[in-house]
Amino acid sequence: MSDQSNTSNLTNVCSTDKANIVFVDNFDSFTYNLVDQFRSLGHNVIIYRNHIAAQTIADAVLKLTDAVVVLSPGPGAPSEAGCMPALIQQLKGKVPMIGICLGHQALVEAYGGTVAGAGEIIHGKTSMMAHDNHAIYSGLPSPLAIARYHSLVATHVPDSLAITAEVDGLVMSIANEQDRVCGFQFHPESIMTTHGAALLANAIDWARAGSLR
Repeated sequence: MSDQSNTSNLTNVCSTDKANIVFVDNFDSFTYNLVDQFRSLGHNVIIYRNHIAAQTIADAVLKLTDAVVVLSPGPGAPSEAGCMPALIQQLKGKVPMIGICLGHQALVEAYGGTVAGAGEIIHGKTSMMAHDNHAIYSGLPSPLAIARYHSLVATHVPDSLAITAEVDGLVMSIANEQDRVCGFQFHPESIMTTHGAALLANAIDWARAGSLR
């Protein structure tokens, strides 16, 4: 996967205060692009790899103020991603979470959805994505150019999750307003995703705007 990240105009979208972002690393080459972007947006980032026990991470998260959990991309299926599925079950409804690619798929499964083959392996493809103007897309054009690296996709999304964007009928993002959970099948941190920095800033702001804890 490309090591390039979308770092343009970060100073224009930085939040004025810091969140404590707990970043669950699923051993993906995009991990540090994402970490760098969140730090460039002015946030504290604490990294845990997915071989750490879910309870250990959950205990650390629940001690933090203004915590947002970010579930990274990674190889394989959500069930193969170490502690991540168990961690989501421990934290959903308690702490806002943002999932990217594999992390997004894990959120879909955690809420009772289904993830299966996308019909093709998509590696480094730019697609034009239509979104529904949810707050995470505030100020962003629709369609929006996005970077896709995946072979799996959400094939069934439960009623508890709203589908907020699609490409050719495939689910590209989801959200749960009450739990302040959102997921992106694509890679906002890639240089091929236009307005990626603004999208990540929007997602963090939206996640923090809820009334959890």
